[in-house]
Amino acid sequence: MNRFLIPLLIFLGSLLYSWFWNCYRQPHCGVGDPIPAEQVISAAPTVDSTATVDTTKVVMTPEESVLFEPLDVYFDSGKSSINRSAEIEAWLATAKAYLAKNPSEKLSVTGHTDSDGDDAFNQALSEKRAKLVKSILIKDGFAAEALVTDGKGESEPMVANDSPENKSKNRRVSIRLIK
Repeated sequence: MNRFLIPLLIFLGSLLYSWFWNCYRQPHCGVGDPIPAEQVISAAPTVDSTATVDTTKVVMTPEESVLFEPLDVYFDSGKSSINRSAEIEAWLATAKAYLAKNPSEKLSVTGHTDSDGDDAFNQALSEKRAKLVKSILIKDGFAAEALVTDGKGESEPMVANDSPENKSKNRRVSIRLIK
């Protein structure tokens, strides 16, 4: 008997709740007449024409939208020589032009490694890679004071270090604009 009584009570309670909810929201409860359009329009929120509009939203330039996406420069295992590509060259050209216009801005150059080797070796290797990329950028015309280097070792992998392909994705230096 209880198997049927409890669901029946729950069903009746939900019907009662929905009836009260609808009566609270509609002033003509029980009447099937539609609400007049004037009443609906008068219930709409009014817009104050004297209210001030917040125009302080940050609008990014096309260069900033490119530079806030980190550029990843990849390395071979255990080495500190970089693999250049057209994407890297285009990103660096954009960064150089942006920093020329905005000399107070800085780029973060952060080195990462895969999980091969011990922690101390990987930390030193990531710092060495970041400094190498910084020296390459300085040779390409970037100001040394606009480049901040850091090494993360194997502490911040992009993907799991469970395959040779994934490990190659973690051997990188990320370059991005600091705001």
